[in-house]
Amino acid sequence: MPFLDSFRSVPVCLLALLGGLACQPPNLSVPLAPLPSPEQARIQAESQIRVLPLPKAQVFPKVLEVLMDMGFHIRCADEALGQVNIYQAWEDPRYSADPHFSMEATLLFLDAAPGTTRVRMAGTGHWNVWVSGKTLATTAQGTMPALSPEDCREFLDRLQARLCPRP
Repeated sequence: MPFLDSFRSVPVCLLALLGGLACQPPNLSVPLAPLPSPEQARIQAESQIRVLPLPKAQVFPKVLEVLMDMGFHIRCADEALGQVNIYQAWEDPRYSADPHFSMEATLLFLDAAPGTTRVRMAGTGHWNVWVSGKTLATTAQGTMPALSPEDCREFLDRLQARLCPRP
């Protein structure tokens, strides 16, 4: 009977529903991150900002190709805003656990003094590693909420070397 056949799936649906309710995460909301102190903001800005000796009109079209040459994927770019969002993922063979790393960043290219472009970057990083034990295998993960000042400086050094090569 078609009517009774439709009720055969009720126990399965009920179990799925109850199982889903038992596995619900707690009702959490993500709070705003604390603001950096004025000193932290100054250090962060110093490491995230670079002035390039090229006008923005020369930097922006070229920077997309340079970033791709550096191994980044362009997630989006808006020349009028001077904004580029990038992403990169890689493995590091120096580590025995075969971790996977990724970085994403937003770059802003703004007109500065005549003939120069101000670049500002803000980025974050992620990692995950496969952890295998005798009876369990899982993935451990982590996030760096912001790239370190050293990483920002190194990235901007590399970008500037490619955009403004010295003769």
